Amino acid sequence: MTKTKETSPEKGSNPVRRIATVLDAVAFSSSGLSLQDIASAAQIPVSSAHRIANTLIDVGYLETVPNQKVYQIGARMRRLLNLSFGENSIEKLAAPLLGDLANKFQEVAFICRLIGDKIKLEAFSLPSEAGHSLIHPGYEFPFHATASGKAILAFQSEDYVNAALDQDLPQFQRETIKDRNVVLRHLDEVRDKGFSVNNSEFDPGVYALSAPVVFEHGNVFLSVGIVGMSARIESRFTQDEMVAAVKHAASTLAHLLSNYR
Repeated sequence: MTKTKETSPEKGSNPVRRIATVLDAVAFSSSGLSLQDIASAAQIPVSSAHRIANTLIDVGYLETVPNQKVYQIGARMRRLLNLSFGENSIEKLAAPLLGDLANKFQEVAFICRLIGDKIKLEAFSLPSEAGHSLIHPGYEFPFHATASGKAILAFQSEDYVNAALDQDLPQFQRETIKDRNVVLRHLDEVRDKGFSVNNSEFDPGVYALSAPVVFEHGNVFLSVGIVGMSARIESRFTQDEMVAAVKHAASTLAHLLSNYR
């Protein structure tokens, strides 16, 4: 007699498959899911959804939204998603955007990336024609003294921000902000306005403007910026012009990278 394979009353009874289904469901939602939503999406009982969600919270793959009974992707999962983007894929997709920015302002356009506890240069583009010397954006960007540093740090977790600002904050220039509370107020402004400026805070006479690349759930690990001599760039363009172009490039890059997956 052929033995009939038994089926579990709970669809997808394999524990790993259930966990993957829950993660997929939460990641697909832009605003987070309630336990009932997770259970419906994964086709499992609410009790199972609750147990899996708590396990994923414990390891940092999920987190709860403050003051709401919903779950979203956690910091550890966001770090994994960050690492899944190879340098080549970002540079390849960003090249046309950076080229357009560089040619529009006749200055260097660049992308920075959060890697561990450092912000580093990911890619840059020079204008096709420039009748003046250009400023290279450097390779590492202090959180408190650069436009890219502030643009990315503003969107990290409270614990991450505290750890970054608990360290000694070097005084690079007279304009460098070292006061922790003042830096925190600047980060509030970045979250509110969607861009950050560094005017002679890191290098003398150098102006940079950066915007965060914001993915779903507010995940930020990249920024797009332009950099040049303060006197030159500010005499030719208004801040509003620069903000509009850089923010457009950042939002376009977020869209391209999200679809690239």
